[in-house]
Amino acid sequence: MGTTTTLVTVQEFLALPEIEGQRMELIGGEVVTMGRGGAGHEWVKANLILLLAAWVKDNPALKLLSEATFLLDDHNSPIPDVSLLSRSRKPSDMSGWFKGAPDVAIEVVSSEKAAHLEAKIELYLRHGGKSVWVVYPVHQVVWIYDSSGKARKFERDQTLEDPTVLPGFNIPVSAIFEGI
Repeated sequence: MGTTTTLVTVQEFLALPEIEGQRMELIGGEVVTMGRGGAGHEWVKANLILLLAAWVKDNPALKLLSEATFLLDDHNSPIPDVSLLSRSRKPSDMSGWFKGAPDVAIEVVSSEKAAHLEAKIELYLRHGGKSVWVVYPVHQVVWIYDSSGKARKFERDQTLEDPTVLPGFNIPVSAIFEGI
């Protein structure tokens, strides 16, 4: 006899009480507790925010966000570590959440299960995301997935660029991992 699992909708998920110190997202109708970001995870995230903020300052068409909730469909509401969203998609109701995927979703991997991460990449791209960056602090590499289904790997000694989404943005990959 199999186990029956009831899928949670986004509306049910958003109505759940928040538990202090615990972050959750909804993936495929399942509530997923997000792990605590360790020092390396947070250091890399801070480096990314600083590097992207400098670019966004000169390219104000995008807004830089950290740990924003995105409503993708009835059963998916992920929270990327860092994201970039077109300012033209600013919600009219600022008390709610962002609808659709960010233009760029960035996930810094610390303890995420591979299947969960793969599902999030697919979700972002299927719901209008243009690019998904997956950053691995331990191996000091970045993978960029684009809407065409292509993936590119950037190693520590290379220059990271995502010209379709962030024209003119290029940084040494080593800058993302500086200090770890």
